[in-house]
Amino acid sequence: MSTHSRDADTAVVDADAPVSHSAPDDGKRRRRLVVLAIIAVLLLLVTSLFAWYLITRKPITAIPILSRESMPHYNYSIYGVTQPLGVTVSPDGEHVYVTQSGGKRTVVLFDHAGHLLATLTPPTSAGAAHVPVYLAINPQTSDVYVTDRMTSAIYVYTANGTYIRTFKPTGLTGSWAPLGIAFASDGVMYVTEVGGKTHRILVIDPSGKVTREIVSADQPMTFPNGVGVSPDGVVVVADGNNGRLLAFDPDGKLVGAVNRGIGEGDLGLPRGVAFDDSGRVFVVDTTNQTVHVYRLGDKGSNKITFVGAFGDEGVADGLFEYPNGVATDTRSDIYITDRENGRVQVWSF
Repeated sequence: MSTHSRDADTAVVDADAPVSHSAPDDGKRRRRLVVLAIIAVLLLLVTSLFAWYLITRKPITAIPILSRESMPHYNYSIYGVTQPLGVTVSPDGEHVYVTQSGGKRTVVLFDHAGHLLATLTPPTSAGAAHVPVYLAINPQTSDVYVTDRMTSAIYVYTANGTYIRTFKPTGLTGSWAPLGIAFASDGVMYVTEVGGKTHRILVIDPSGKVTREIVSADQPMTFPNGVGVSPDGVVVVADGNNGRLLAFDPDGKLVGAVNRGIGEGDLGLPRGVAFDDSGRVFVVDTTNQTVHVYRLGDKGSNKITFVGAFGDEGVADGLFEYPNGVATDTRSDIYITDRENGRVQVWSF
């Protein structure tokens, strides 16, 4: 009898005891808070990206963390230049030549550390009005070729900066107003020529003879600036005032293009162009204050792939104010003339 009573009392106590739901409810609340936090972060990210786009008008892949390939990092700057425009570098990076569009408007030679080595001056017979713009090193002779906008000339110097001669091509028809310049590994020279109604690229053999010209048939080039040539003979040029990057095969046929716009990899005002040993093409976009990086498609392909960008507008290290020229060396360094900041920035992989 007493046992039954204890069981009944226990049953009554168990039935009346309150049931606790606090643990499951706490778990649900935590899950809801986590979901809300994730949604808030995503909304903040989308809002930030939209605001970034409205401010910069740059493609989303210009954000370093979203680049398809690793982009170079800022290393250091070379100062002592006035409104630099063009830059070229010896393969080992020990000679850095820079054109100045301000001040004395000469070409200055630095070593890799930024120490001034020499000043390259044009011949006195050419007069006092000069604006050196682009320059390139002849791989066969190590001589430095400098285009001068005011005198429509190309001046040639030794690697140490001594004036040799004024280059005058043979077999030329039409105007002679050189602007951009580059060499292939065999010493063939490519010059963007902007003197006549039809702006073009002149191909000049090592003897100095114009062998052919490259023009854009679909839309005439307008002040083509930087030019480069790949090991396969593909010629890439910044069609400056049209805001395009054009690629021509060795026969002069247009095989690829990047247009002006605000989409991924599009350009604003392209200027300098340079290849590196890894096959990347660096293009300075002056008005967007960046350097765009592309790769050409396989041989015979007309695809130019945008792989990323680096830089932004400003005066601090790694920021640009109207960059213009670009060059590379075999140390995986990239040199960019930062015109209005009065320096050459060196970026490295």
